[in-house]
Amino acid sequence: METFKLILHTNGDDKCLRNVVNYPIGKDQVLKEGFGIDPNNSHNAYRQFKTVAEFSGNQDKTPVFHYMTSYTESTAPTPEIAMELTKKIFEPLTETHLAGIGIHEKSRDGCKYHGHTAMSPTDVKTGAMLYADNTTNYGLAQRMADITGKPTQLVIRKENGTEWTCKQKFVPHDDDDED
Repeated sequence: METFKLILHTNGDDKCLRNVVNYPIGKDQVLKEGFGIDPNNSHNAYRQFKTVAEFSGNQDKTPVFHYMTSYTESTAPTPEIAMELTKKIFEPLTETHLAGIGIHEKSRDGCKYHGHTAMSPTDVKTGAMLYADNTTNYGLAQRMADITGKPTQLVIRKENGTEWTCKQKFVPHDDDDED
């Protein structure tokens, strides 16, 4: 089963933002890519996240979302496939939100490859905020199930370090039923 995890940083400060933005693009990844950010310089990427939030008046709100997508070996046998899947999952958001994606080769949740995505909650076109509510989280977990063609488990790690696992398993939609 694939795993979609959101690690909340709702009350994060500048140090938290710097660390979360650095994690997918600054170390230990086998592949990385940026969307509206400099993926080769985590300090520049951090400044880009800060500038967008400040421009839209969101500097005192959630600084970053940290998503982790874990793939079974049959789903993503290579880091390149893990990257393509991760990009597809977040495609609707990376069109209007800054993001950095890194693929790590490390056993996690029974999976060989996993992706870390640092996502700015601020929409660069409208300044509107993205929220870590059920509509967003369930929608992304369902998107992962549809894209991978495999059941997906949603896990949310709260600020205090505890994790909540959604009882619902997200299963791929049958494309034939969407006419």
